[in-house]
Amino acid sequence: MPKIKTTGLNETLKMLESIEGNTDEILEDVLREGAMIATDEMREQISKLRTSDEYEGGDGKRYAKKSDVKGLLDSLGFAPVRFKDTVVDSNVGFDGYNDDKTKRYPRGHANQMIANAINKGTSFMIAQPFINRTKKAAEAKVNEIMQKKLDEEIQKLTK
Repeated sequence: MPKIKTTGLNETLKMLESIEGNTDEILEDVLREGAMIATDEMREQISKLRTSDEYEGGDGKRYAKKSDVKGLLDSLGFAPVRFKDTVVDSNVGFDGYNDDKTKRYPRGHANQMIANAINKGTSFMIAQPFINRTKKAAEAKVNEIMQKKLDEEIQKLTK
C-alpha cells in the first residue's frame, strides 16, 4: 500500500478557520470597493453624453437634455451589499426623480426611465448606450480591484 505524506495542511486549515467567521464582512468590503469603481466609471460615461435641448436633423430626434444628464449624475449611486441565499450582490444605478416636472409627471421624470431612454433611444431620442460602455470599460478594472481587496483582507486575517 502506498504511503502519502502531506505537509502544510494544518496551517492551511488554521488559515481557513480564521477566515470563516469574517466572510460576510470581507465580501461586503470587496463588493463595496467594486461598486465604487463601477459608479465612478458610470459617472464618467454620463459626463461624456451628448446633449441637445432642440431636435436635430430631419428625423425629428434629439440627444438627452442637459437637465436629464444632471438628474442622472445627481441620483447615481450603488445599493448596499445584499446577501440572499448563496448570492451576494450590489447594484449601481439611479434613484428618484429629476427636476423636469410636467403635468403628466408632477414629481419629475424617474431617473431610471431617463437612463433607459438615453441608453436605448426612443422615437424622439438618439440612443447613447452609456450603460454598455460602462460595463465594457469597468469590468476588468472592477475584477482586478475586487481581487486585490480580497487578497488584502485575507492577508490581514491570516498573519
